Amino acid sequence: MPTILFNGIPFPHISAVIWDKDGTLADTVEYWRVVGHQRVRRLDAQIPGIGAPLQAAFGLSDGTLAPGGLLAVGSRYENEIAAAAYIAEQGWDWRSALKMAQDVFRQVEQECPQIKTIPIHLGARKILGQIAQAGYKQAILSADLTVNVQAFVQHNELHDLLDYHTGIDTGPTKPDPEPLYKVCTALGLEPAEVVMVGDSPVDLEMARRAGCAGAIGVSWGFHPSQGLAPLSDTVITDWSQIQVLP
Repeated sequence: MPTILFNGIPFPHISAVIWDKDGTLADTVEYWRVVGHQRVRRLDAQIPGIGAPLQAAFGLSDGTLAPGGLLAVGSRYENEIAAAAYIAEQGWDWRSALKMAQDVFRQVEQECPQIKTIPIHLGARKILGQIAQAGYKQAILSADLTVNVQAFVQHNELHDLLDYHTGIDTGPTKPDPEPLYKVCTALGLEPAEVVMVGDSPVDLEMARRAGCAGAIGVSWGFHPSQGLAPLSDTVITDWSQIQVLP
């Protein structure tokens, strides 16, 4: 089988590549910044004063999205729980607080439907095609909802290039290795046979904890290279640094 090189480093004994979605395959930084502000605005309208702490928790400040904030590294479920916790702190019972957070999140998604039509990064399709043609399996593992992952795959016509794709709707999320174990099971492989590629430290830590053959960081997403380097085998800055050699 041909060998995949990431930034010149060969991984000759792998059988699959698992990709993160947001920030890695899809440029969604601006989308999530807008969504975060809309969530804060709607919740603050219902509970005045909750906006400032929620904005800080989400990682929203000065028109930017902090790489360590909940929007950048947390799953949908974790963001809902965090919002509900701030609501409950204002005296709401937990079930009502969680329902309010979930309702607002749904309303905002209906107002910001662009998540269904976000294009794949320039250069990514070519690389995914080369890897698939070389005989490797490929999957997407995202902390986003599975329905949004499915929409991304459908909109960009990636079905023929992927063997599996999923989000994280409930339960453990990155960096817990459990979601990655499930993807490996779906692919019929062991973690030691796959490489994980992501733009976040949680992607790379998950890969390390799961025992993957490689953890590859990408610098064009939510996180700068210096935050990825300690956990990765290498950090790539351009799609051309991924090569498939005969």
